[in-house]
Amino acid sequence: MTNKSDSADKAILMAAFARMDPVALAVALGSIWALILMAATFALLIKGAPPEWEIGGHLELLGIYLPGYRVSWSGGLLGGFYMWLIGAVVGYILAILWNLTHYLYIVMIVVRSAWWRMMAE
Repeated sequence: MTNKSDSADKAILMAAFARMDPVALAVALGSIWALILMAATFALLIKGAPPEWEIGGHLELLGIYLPGYRVSWSGGLLGGFYMWLIGAVVGYILAILWNLTHYLYIVMIVVRSAWWRMMAE
């Protein structure tokens, strides 16, 4: 009976402290961020603007941070590439930090458990 209980406890802990794959999160966040910027750019191009207004004036300001980006079809693709790179770096760093914090927390629990076991003897 204790074997089933230990197995269930281990399964719960493994689910709670599951590792994130840094490459998978990098690709996922990069792809999502790229699609969002490309969709916003292409939606503005399809929608258009009144003749006296510039198309995507606010979105055009991303060109300050993303060299070569502008609200155009080619600019949307270039901006998507930039955002994929930025999202991939952010996703990779987030996954590494997630795994590191969980590892440190588990180490802290094991050390604390060993300490209390030693103090009880």
